[in-house]
Amino acid sequence: MKLKSHTVRILTAAILSLTLGGCVSAVIGSAAVGTKSAIDRRTTGAQTDDNVMALRIETTARSYLRQNNQVQGYTPKISVVGYNRHLLLLGQVATEGEKQFVGQIARSEQAAEGVYNYITVASQPRSLGDITNDTWNTSKVRAALLGIAPATQARVKIVTYDNVTYIMGILTPDEQAQVTQKVSTTVGVQKVVTLYQNYVQR
Repeated sequence: MKLKSHTVRILTAAILSLTLGGCVSAVIGSAAVGTKSAIDRRTTGAQTDDNVMALRIETTARSYLRQNNQVQGYTPKISVVGYNRHLLLLGQVATEGEKQFVGQIARSEQAAEGVYNYITVASQPRSLGDITNDTWNTSKVRAALLGIAPATQARVKIVTYDNVTYIMGILTPDEQAQVTQKVSTTVGVQKVVTLYQNYVQR
């Protein structure tokens, strides 16, 4: 019996996520995220703030939007990715007002130094195929990044949502150029958004 193509993609993505030299690849709120746990230019405090802020924003926003939307059973799809106190907001909500509300919650975080609101307003939820494709693309990008210096790979967070690949990291200009070139030329990647922070060598 032949496996369907989307099943093969899921299995392959899972295998890649476990074998790419410590790469952690996960689906967080339907956003496919690839990060590495090795060398990190963030301080321990920044790493903690990133996790705490992301969880708090997601929990607060989802709870409020569910309670204040008139559609029974409404579940907003919100993913927050934190990197060095910069917050990337992804997902789908019902109205522009809801999108702006989530942005306000994020900006109210005292430790937040930057907020990128890429939440979309959509009436139809994403399909399993959409989510699978994002996970597959994130895994392919992580594999492509094996061709650059290991330390550079470890300082990059890759997030794919709705066929858009976001790159976060604290990198030198040369490292940024290398990573962007690798990601943008990976087969299947449709659009790339770079959210780098500049690293100044001392």
